[in-house]
Amino acid sequence: MPTVLWLSAIFVLSTSFFSSANTSKVIVPILRFFLPDASLATIVLIHHLIRKVAHFTNYGILFWFLIHGPMIGRPYIALALCVCYAFLDEGHQVFVPGRTPSLYDVAVDSSGALFSRFLHAATSELS
Repeated sequence: MPTVLWLSAIFVLSTSFFSSANTSKVIVPILRFFLPDASLATIVLIHHLIRKVAHFTNYGILFWFLIHGPMIGRPYIALALCVCYAFLDEGHQVFVPGRTPSLYDVAVDSSGALFSRFLHAATSELS
């Protein structure tokens, strides 16, 4: 069940409600508050980095849910599923106004899942 909920959350995050233009309405004022002397270019860069870290983190969490749920004992299948879902997610954005699909985002998503795989392997070795 957590895996299905997380897949649903990722799907919702790729709607136009979470486009860069919309998230900037929340994130930019917060950044302006904490970094009042930062230039606009710096604020835009930090906003972009926050969005990419979210991609990375979301797919790291997805891998973790998969490996501790339906794909227990099958880390490579879980990793492949994460990559496939990243492609599907970006494909979905073709049809969403205000969103742009990106192979770069698929790479960031997949990197998050792969990093989570490394963490899983490392923690498995320690126990």
